[in-house]
Amino acid sequence: MGRQSILFLVLSLAGTTVSSAADLDLMVLKKNTQVFEGIVHQILKHNFPSPFALTAEPEGSYLEGYGVVFFFHLNINRQGIRTPFGLIPSNEEKRSKEEQLKILKDSMIRCLADHGNTFKQLSGQQRISINAHVEDRNELDSASKTTVVVISTSKENVDLFTTEKMSFEKFKEQTSVIEY
Repeated sequence: MGRQSILFLVLSLAGTTVSSAADLDLMVLKKNTQVFEGIVHQILKHNFPSPFALTAEPEGSYLEGYGVVFFFHLNINRQGIRTPFGLIPSNEEKRSKEEQLKILKDSMIRCLADHGNTFKQLSGQQRISINAHVEDRNELDSASKTTVVVISTSKENVDLFTTEKMSFEKFKEQTSVIEY
């Protein structure tokens, strides 16, 4: 294959990627994003039932060339609410920070596996990411107070799981989880 043929092939493929991004129906994508926001919200409310746990509800955005990204802010360890008069205890089940972070990561990975197919318009290499800023209300050290958790997978992995060509264990293994 000559240089001109390779260059033509590369330009043709690049043009396909650009045109497919331009061909997205953004109103449908917006509606799909709102549906997924609601699903994430319900999962969080189920796993973190404190009325003060979710301080910023899930919101999603489409990033051209990347995929969709969701963000929310979660307060954990609300067993007590600090007031000027002291700590007011809560009757909520006490769980360690590590346990709550594990619940968050496991539930969001399951959410991506079960509901990532909401985004039928995305191409296989585009990603679906969930970004959580988790604030431990009982942590006094400001550097340790907030943990950022980013969970991301490709649309291709979602499709493989949905069509039962990938097990959940393999899906979980292929899902990127960054915690800092």
